[in-house]
Amino acid sequence: MYHGKHEAKRIKRRRRSKKKAGTLLLFLLLIAVAAVGGTIAYLAAKTDSVDNKFSPSHVTCEVTESFDGTSKSNVNVENTGDTEAYIRVKLVSYRVNDAGQHIGGTAEIPSFTPGANWVAYGGYYYYTMPVAPDESPANALIGNITLTSSYTDTDGGKQAVDVLAEAIQSGPAEAVGDAWGVSIAQGSVTAYQGG
Repeated sequence: MYHGKHEAKRIKRRRRSKKKAGTLLLFLLLIAVAAVGGTIAYLAAKTDSVDNKFSPSHVTCEVTESFDGTSKSNVNVENTGDTEAYIRVKLVSYRVNDAGQHIGGTAEIPSFTPGANWVAYGGYYYYTMPVAPDESPANALIGNITLTSSYTDTDGGKQAVDVLAEAIQSGPAEAVGDAWGVSIAQGSVTAYQGG
């Protein structure tokens, strides 16, 4: 089947038009890439850097108490850090001689009633309210206890009581749970269940 001269010209024109369309598309694509690349280069050269300053919190505490040689009073803990914290205290009692050296024999901690919001749990006393920086719990752990000034058994000596305090950031709750293994709520301390 013969299509003639006119049909051959039409096929050539169609091929040329497809080539022109492909060339035009390639040209437009190159312009778009150059524009995006130029914009990114401009922004990288002209944008000022921003310093991201991060200051971690510091959680520290300090025991405060009065001791007259035979009794301790107003035993409390100050949050000396820069963030709200929970506080716990361990009391350690032992005997010392007149030179202050540790000696044998048992020394039981004198009985006392912990101040409000202090809860005994697992050998520690926990204050169950977060304590603000540079503050102490509203109620002292120990109002007053009298130490044994002289033991009459063969070990002898007198009683000493050390107050060991720890603080941990009050939030998130997982921080307390992971570090101390407890969950703290106002007036209660329970085993941490995870989560």
